[in-house]
Amino acid sequence: MRLLPWAILLAAPVWIGVCSTNAVGQSCAAVTTYHNDNFRTAQNLAETVLTPSNLGTVRGRFATAGTFDGWSVAQPLYLPQTPINGAVHNVVFVATLANSVYAYDADAGTLYWHAVYGPPDPVPFQANGGCTDSAFGNNPSHGAGIVGTPVIDTSISPPAMYFVTKEFDGVNHSLKLHAVDTSSGNELAPAMTLQASVVNRAGSTISLAAEYQMSRPAVLLSNGTIYVGVGSVGCKQYSNYGWVISYTFTVANGFVQQAVFNTTPDLANPIGIGPYGNGGIWQGGAGLAADASGNIYFQTADANNFYRKTTGWQGTDFGDSIVKLTPTLGAPASSASYFTPWNDKALYAGDLDLGSTGTVLLPDQPGAHPHILVGYGKAEEIYVLDRDNMGGYTGPLGPNNIVQDIADPTTGQCSTGTTTFSKCSSLKGTCGWNGPVYWNNNLYFSSSPGPLMSYTWTPGATAPLAVCPTVEAGFSSGTYIASGSPSISANGTSGGLLWVVTWVGGRSATLRAFDATNLASQLFQGTVGAAGSYPTPTIANGTVYVATKQRLYAYGIKNLSGCKGPMKAALSGRSETEEVRSTRSR
Repeated sequence: MRLLPWAILLAAPVWIGVCSTNAVGQSCAAVTTYHNDNFRTAQNLAETVLTPSNLGTVRGRFATAGTFDGWSVAQPLYLPQTPINGAVHNVVFVATLANSVYAYDADAGTLYWHAVYGPPDPVPFQANGGCTDSAFGNNPSHGAGIVGTPVIDTSISPPAMYFVTKEFDGVNHSLKLHAVDTSSGNELAPAMTLQASVVNRAGSTISLAAEYQMSRPAVLLSNGTIYVGVGSVGCKQYSNYGWVISYTFTVANGFVQQAVFNTTPDLANPIGIGPYGNGGIWQGGAGLAADASGNIYFQTADANNFYRKTTGWQGTDFGDSIVKLTPTLGAPASSASYFTPWNDKALYAGDLDLGSTGTVLLPDQPGAHPHILVGYGKAEEIYVLDRDNMGGYTGPLGPNNIVQDIADPTTGQCSTGTTTFSKCSSLKGTCGWNGPVYWNNNLYFSSSPGPLMSYTWTPGATAPLAVCPTVEAGFSSGTYIASGSPSISANGTSGGLLWVVTWVGGRSATLRAFDATNLASQLFQGTVGAAGSYPTPTIANGTVYVATKQRLYAYGIKNLSGCKGPMKAALSGRSETEEVRSTRSR
């Protein structure tokens, strides 16, 4: 790890607006994990500053100086009034594909620290000789570094940040789990090299091979246990699998591995020709989800579950599936703990896997199905599952044994007004690449390419999800061609805003905000440079943060945005620019 503390003295923000702190007494929210919570709803329900009525006053607060050492494809994380550099500040953290993390003042954009945690791995990502469907080889690090969104553990003081790096030292490829002190960037213990192996039905040992694997899902912290998801770099012709590995961490003892799960152990081919497992967990960067009991949920990518199984699927391989594991990573013991679509063979043949998105868990519901999960994939067919009885596999003739199965809107069964789009085939039509998000009995979906869509949810109904969506018109009109995963800010059940980053050709990106109850009402837009992958906005205390290929952007409302603690209150009569100078002089 290389720590670069001098950056605070050298880096000044590129100002795109100047704002003051908000009124004393505001409730200060933190964003410590992908999509705000372990249900992955993406909702911040404590946003009292940004409302549908005042977005006309939102301006740029800052864009950070210089450029990142690698693209940022993870969601920024935010801590209010946290210790850093010997004082207490609001801080936003950004991870990059160069295996680095930046810690910025969340109100001014000044850099507190920047640290590099090992050399990134460029080998699988090269245009000549590489093997990937990712564009990561085009970023300044020439490969993958920190891909999945970190998680912050506030049970440790100062808070600790956990993340996975992908590294290549010139000889060895590795995936490493790190624990970092958020106040300084220093590592709290030696990094843990990810190692995993299982024995399949044939008696063969299947082991994690780091060169052609990476950890794209956001890290999950649930009930004191850290869960890491692993998938491929996009290479079906090399050995790779889906893995979930769990760890505990203490400052005294470092990381201790707890358990391992492999998604496709029996698809290994001992004679050296494909397939080589697959069934990776990548989810477009979405995190593994966890319920209140600590059960883990995720979706998997393509795998030929029928490989050499002429009599049908034997039930131990979970490609193109939604899987539930116990907190100790106990494998599905019955159809109650997994779901594989009946048309799995067709999904595999068409590269229409479920692994392109993550799941969202809904709050407890009335009626026969109190514990609901919603998932979908590239084909944008939506699956509503009972988490207590997920449906298993009913193929090859079907139908799916689930709460509700919603065909994608490209089938023509829904009226979409002037919006025109086609199926995901060869990525020429609408294609689900981002996990759904939830707020106040509405589910929201974004596509790449394709439009933003919202579906009404009716709690307790036999068929709770509306069959047809409300479709935002920007895609059809050419305003954008694709979008990242949305985030929602609201004050409980009121004032809902859907924030999303969209882009056009060349990935020139725009932050947009819509009335969450009416996608026809766009209330704000602001430029945010070039999108690096599937950018997810972070909203906290009146400010919206977006990390893109080169820098961090922040938008807010003058005199209102930002969390004011005791130090901020003492500076209330001074401008943010004056406060920045004061911070630098310490």
